[in-house]
Order: sequence, then structure tokens, then C-alpha cells
Amino acid sequence: MNRTSRIGLVAGAVLTAGAFARIPATQARPARRAPATAVEVEMVNVDLHMTPHVTLRVRNLRGRFVPTGKGPPNLDDNDSYVVQVDAGEVALDEASLNALMNEHVFVGHDAPVKDLQITLEDGLVKQKGKLDKAVDIPFKTKGTVEATADGKIRIHAKAIKSLGLPVKGLMKVLGIEMDDMLKMEAGHGVTVDDNDFIIDPTEVLPPPKLRGKISAVRIEGDEMVQTFGSGPPGRLKPPAVSKNHIYWRGGTLRFGKLTMRATDLELIDRDPSDPFDFSVAHYNDMLVAGYAKNLPRLGLRTYMPDYNDIKRPAPAPLK
Repeated sequence: MNRTSRIGLVAGAVLTAGAFARIPATQARPARRAPATAVEVEMVNVDLHMTPHVTLRVRNLRGRFVPTGKGPPNLDDNDSYVVQVDAGEVALDEASLNALMNEHVFVGHDAPVKDLQITLEDGLVKQKGKLDKAVDIPFKTKGTVEATADGKIRIHAKAIKSLGLPVKGLMKVLGIEMDDMLKMEAGHGVTVDDNDFIIDPTEVLPPPKLRGKISAVRIEGDEMVQTFGSGPPGRLKPPAVSKNHIYWRGGTLRFGKLTMRATDLELIDRDPSDPFDFSVAHYNDMLVAGYAKNLPRLGLRTYMPDYNDIKRPAPAPLK
């Protein structure tokens, strides 16, 4: 190798080393994205529309929106998060219970029960419907409710009748067992224990799924009231300005085309004289009908009308 070649080789090595020295470490080896974190949530006096026919009446709730994937919770994707409930009290009325059971639980060609009607009366759960066998068998039950040790709801049947006879006597005549009559596929959230229905509230409700342990359940008027945790939840800080609200704090939250980091977002009922009627699927319609206020701490307050109060556009005139 002649002197000129050696000089060129050395110069090339120096230039190459200098080029690598100027590349930041983050470019040479991209940093991994930190996993999405949970967002704290507080709801007070909110009628939460889970579906067009199922409304969860949230009296109070404290918990977290926990992401199910790599991204943050996204209000436009109910499967992107679950609601981990630490404490609170929620209720389902008769209409929502009937819609939940007939539209989300006892559905499909192999559903063991059809035409189920639930009535909440005198502290009892009364049910009537048809057992879907070779020949439909009408039945009626009434019973009490209680929380199980593992946080589910037990409907304890005090009386079960079919064709005017006690079911146990009828089953003896027909030679069948209760488990055969009410066999459910896994994942529907309802199982049978002897003559009792066991309802798993984390499975029966449509997304966004609730996660948490029920510590008590009772019938109050025409509502089934469920208590999570050991008592009323503590309040998130800073304090809310309305008794009817949804408030998210911390973590990252997505909604629409926006991504909010170090989340500080409060949705406020413009009419606090009744519960905050909120639709999960139509929250953007409520945003459009309301207005927002930025806070000095870089938070955001949004004042919204109840979902049921939003005026629908008048139909176009016929031409």
C-alpha cells in the first residue's frame, strides 16, 4: 500500500468515527415506548348508557381505566380499556335488567331460557319465562339476592314453579336435573348452583367491562343495587365543581383526535337537578352540544347537556 492510499484509509476511518460520534444514542438505538398507564376515574350521580336499552346508574364510583393493549384508554374504543372499580355503588332497574338478560345473556339458538321477564318487588327478584327444551316449559321463580364470597351476585330461589307444580316435583317426574335445564355456555356470566342463579357482573355487562368485587347487593324499589369495595369512595383531588360529573386524572387518555397526557378532564352536567345522563357511544354529540373551559393548571372542564336532552335535527321536508 503506497503512502497516498494509507492517508486516504486513515482519513476515511477518522471521518467514519466522527460521523458515528455525531449520531445521538436515541437514533442509533430507538428507545422503547413506555407501556400505557391507568387513568384514575371518579363518577358521581351518572346514568351511564351502556347500550340503547341498558343503563347503569352510577351513584358513586372510584377506580381506574386500565388499558387492555399497548395504547392508552380510548373513549372511542370500548375494548381498549376495562374499568377497575375500587369502591362505589351502582344500580340496574327492571328495564335494564330485562334488556341485559334477553339481549346479551340469554341469546343465541342454544340459550336455555327465553322470554324472560324480571320484576323487582318487595325486596325480591321475581322471574318468569320459558325453559327452551324439546317442548317449552314455562316457569316462575321468586327469591332473594346476596353477594357471594368471591364477589358475584346470587339470586337464591325460594320458590320455583312450572305448570303450576314445584319444579323439583316436575323434574322428578321427567327424570331431569336443574343443571340440564339451565346449562349455559361459558362467558355469558350466568351459572347455576343448585336452584340459584349466580351472576358475574364483570361478564354480563357489555364493554367497557367492569372489574371489581361486589361486597353487597340489595333490592331497593325497582333497582338492584350493587356495592363495590368496603364503603363510599374517597374523592379525587382537585375537588369537582359539580355533584354530577365524570372526572379523569393522571395517565394518558384518548378521545376523538385528541390525546391528553397527565389527564385532568372533567365532564360536568349542565343540569344538576337530575342525574347526569351520559352515553358512552354518543359522548361526542354531547361535546358538540356543550362547551369547554381551559384551566390555569392546563386541565379541561366540559359542560354538557344530558344525552336525552340533546335536540335531534328536524326531519328534512318532503320534496
